[in-house]
Amino acid sequence: MTTPAANNHESFPAPRQPWPQRLAEIALIVLLFFTLAGDPPPNVNETHYLSRLKHYWNPSWCAGDLFLESRDTQVLFIWLFGWVTKWLSLPATAWAGRLLAWTMLAWAWQRLSWRLVPRPFAAVLSAALFVTLNAIAHLAGEWVVGGVEAKCFAYGFVLLALRELVDRNWNRLWLFLGAATALHPLVGGWSVLVCGAIWLLNDRRTVSLFSMLPGLGGGLLLGLIGVLPALSLTWNESPEIVAEANRIYVYDRLPHHLALLSLPREEVTLRVVRHAMLFVALAALGRATQNTPVRRMVQFAWGAATLAVAGLIIELALSHDRLLAARLLRYYWYRLTDFAAPMAVALAATTLIATGVGERKKWAAWSLASAVLLVGAFMTTVVQPRAANPVPPADAKMEDFAAWVDVCQWIAENTPPDALFLTPRLNHSFKWRTGRPEVVNRKDIPQDAASIVEWHRRLNDIHYYEDAYDVEYVVGSLSHLTTERVRDLSQKYDANFVLTDRDQLLSLPVAYWNEEYVVYRIEDEAATRGR
Repeated sequence: MTTPAANNHESFPAPRQPWPQRLAEIALIVLLFFTLAGDPPPNVNETHYLSRLKHYWNPSWCAGDLFLESRDTQVLFIWLFGWVTKWLSLPATAWAGRLLAWTMLAWAWQRLSWRLVPRPFAAVLSAALFVTLNAIAHLAGEWVVGGVEAKCFAYGFVLLALRELVDRNWNRLWLFLGAATALHPLVGGWSVLVCGAIWLLNDRRTVSLFSMLPGLGGGLLLGLIGVLPALSLTWNESPEIVAEANRIYVYDRLPHHLALLSLPREEVTLRVVRHAMLFVALAALGRATQNTPVRRMVQFAWGAATLAVAGLIIELALSHDRLLAARLLRYYWYRLTDFAAPMAVALAATTLIATGVGERKKWAAWSLASAVLLVGAFMTTVVQPRAANPVPPADAKMEDFAAWVDVCQWIAENTPPDALFLTPRLNHSFKWRTGRPEVVNRKDIPQDAASIVEWHRRLNDIHYYEDAYDVEYVVGSLSHLTTERVRDLSQKYDANFVLTDRDQLLSLPVAYWNEEYVVYRIEDEAATRGR
């Protein structure tokens, strides 16, 4: 199928690529990313992360919000990009960040792809396969191309590091992974571990540890920028608080990322089977190609899979002790495989297809057509719903998007900047659209242990209840509570307003309403008695 001469080029640099062709490939990959993730802002992650950036650089914005005033961890991202919020609106900041992140990812991907398969526009095909496989065959919901946040740039640096892995430029590799760790400790940290294993497996006899000390030292110093704030999240907290925070984080808020086996059996089976199919394809592609650099990408993917298997073993072995399991599972054991497996399959498949096309193999034309058909079908499923209903992903769960925007606009224009709100449990964009703090919502979980426990207490206090048989129920809407209960909660958390739907009206002063939502004003009790 392939010939060693055509594929085993580890010792030979890729031919120089004309810069207009390189720019064209990068532009096409950015266009591909826009097609995939070009929804109107905010995306579900952008309300979470960009709001933190804005609050950090303007503490008066949403002052008093539990989530925004909890401890920051992604310090480098905040300092590199957060200042933009002082000059641009949040939607404009999102677009600027997306374009910057997508361009970096496209540039890094193009460099890596050209090194492995130096054929014009092969990088565009491999990038398209990557995002498609990442979306349809993930294990734990990890994405790479989407709304802007720190991990997008961290994955860009991982791709740059993998480019250096091909040529065994270990010092530069460690520096790039240090930068990735500075931006996102888990993305960079797990990649460091896997690359270290690859060094032990392949290069420890030819590349000494001593020769790598400059890169290791520089990478370590860079990585500490991200690691130290992350470690500080549990400093000076009691073991009981830390243990409870870990349990809440892993099993209550993020089991779909961190504790897969706690999900419904059908969902676990679907995720495992479709991700396993990636590795079946990877094994076949690894055997078919004699391209040594591609095999390093395959090794990286198998290393990431080993981490995922370790996570499953931890879940199984500690199923009887959730506190201990959560202490370990909080480190996202499944994250890297969702990036590495589709990355390696996409690059290996593209290498084989490009080589086969160059040798005029009949199977190559069919393989290329199949790859294009797969990507086209997937992109169609992305673009059609967006064209039919261009609602920002962060607002997808709101019953009436137009009414939600309307009520948020009224709040932004007619309430004091420091007014604190009780809001719908599943909303994502209240702070984004109003600039007002809220008592709690399910999306915005803090990161430090004490704030996680407080977030959980508030969420349960406001949005859940237990019956006489200790069965827990979700409060579907604040309007389903009694007027007295809503007033008590407002006074308990010093909330000035309540925003809820109009399913059932409460006996509270109405400040504004539309066809779907109503804003209640919580009057001061002493002032009410004095009337």
